[in-house]
Amino acid sequence: MSKATIADYLIDHKKIQPISFHMPGHKGRTDLYKRYGYGEFVRNMFGNDITEIPGADALQHPESTIRQVMENYAELYGALHTELLVGGSSVGLIASILATVPRGGKLIVARNAHKSVFSALRLGGIRPVYIRPDTYGKVALQGAVPPKAVREALEAHPDACAVLITHPNYYGVLSNVERIADIVHEYGLPLIVDQAHGAHLKFFDRTTIWKNAAENLGADIAVNSTHKTLLSLTGSAILNVCSDRVDAEKLSAILRMLQTTSPSYLMMGSLDINEKILRQGADELIGTWKEDLRYFYQTGGEVPGLRILAGDQMDLTKINVSMADYGLTGTRLEQELRREGIWTEMVHGDYVQLMTGIGNTRVDYQLALLALDRIGRKYGVTGAPVHEEDELASFDLELRDVPIEREYVPLYRAEGRVAYEELIPYPPGIPVVCPGEVLSKDVVLYLQRLVLFGRTVLGVGDEAFTLQKVGLPHALHHDPHAEVTP
Repeated sequence: MSKATIADYLIDHKKIQPISFHMPGHKGRTDLYKRYGYGEFVRNMFGNDITEIPGADALQHPESTIRQVMENYAELYGALHTELLVGGSSVGLIASILATVPRGGKLIVARNAHKSVFSALRLGGIRPVYIRPDTYGKVALQGAVPPKAVREALEAHPDACAVLITHPNYYGVLSNVERIADIVHEYGLPLIVDQAHGAHLKFFDRTTIWKNAAENLGADIAVNSTHKTLLSLTGSAILNVCSDRVDAEKLSAILRMLQTTSPSYLMMGSLDINEKILRQGADELIGTWKEDLRYFYQTGGEVPGLRILAGDQMDLTKINVSMADYGLTGTRLEQELRREGIWTEMVHGDYVQLMTGIGNTRVDYQLALLALDRIGRKYGVTGAPVHEEDELASFDLELRDVPIEREYVPLYRAEGRVAYEELIPYPPGIPVVCPGEVLSKDVVLYLQRLVLFGRTVLGVGDEAFTLQKVGLPHALHHDPHAEVTP
């Protein structure tokens, strides 16, 4: 008998009726599709899985139905032009970079960039200039991108071609996009905002004075993963071009190179329905979402010893909770929540993130609070929290080209090598080394010390905790004709 595979897992997982506080935003429910008249779409999924037959339009050359959805999204988000993405925000970020930075050019980019950004650097032979985000509060989270750091990078690198920031970041921390956009535009450059985790911000902005959506704050390109918090299917997203600083035709041409010629009409259909539902009911749906969040933060805030991150710099749809005062690590809390039927997005240090979406209901929040209460009663406040302040190291490393090849070498032999991937102590999830940076003796010793004390370092392998993904030695990296001796 064959082992259980993807389909088996999906069927079995659905049977346990999990409460989803992770992406996608529809939370595995069809209620909203049905309420707004699109129940037939979800009832006939296989029938909707077609190819580019007459009348269906083609993503590679949209002229009718797909073109109309693109125009609808542009109007909904206040953009000049919108592209539909069937390869997630990743393909949109890669295209945005390749469309704004010529081969061999420089991109100013925050160190918390998504891995697709580094793929774009390799594809385009693009040189990064890294900006260090702030640290959020006392919890050692990757924080906002400082506008001052953006200006300093632009002054130091007048030959830069574009700037890219992530907003909100994975933890929900927001940056001052408006100020950053003003600075970037002073230098005549475009600002790309990876808003993968903030497709909902445009609609939250409708009833607030302070705006958070990149489209409202001067971004030239905003890439949104509509599947993460809204209603489209996983892997679908949109790219909004918001100014004429971007050559939209060039960007579209690059996307045609990157996206499949056999796009999923299920994904594009879900993008269409997502737009239509938001156009019809955004005010009601977002209003309910806000009320549910207010209920959770208020009720949870009354629980002794339960820590919940909140503040003006946070996207509150990302609920970050800790029960360190109960003696629970983040990993242990995640396990306890899963036993209660609550499935979370991620663990970071002492904290577990409940990633909310438009598909969550008040009952979900109530069940999550009941689960936290039961866990609290089980353990009790210890008065001796497990949390220990993380040592935040910062190294000034030599920067070379991002490697296009990699090999595995022992960490103790990594000095002088060029990092292929980010090296990230986890927690707190802040990169110590980014792709293209040369590992110094100090950073190697620091990483070895972390591993020795049992800390996880993303990018360092698990075979005797010694392997690391690095590129060629930097002395050879720039000379393809150099001889390599054994």
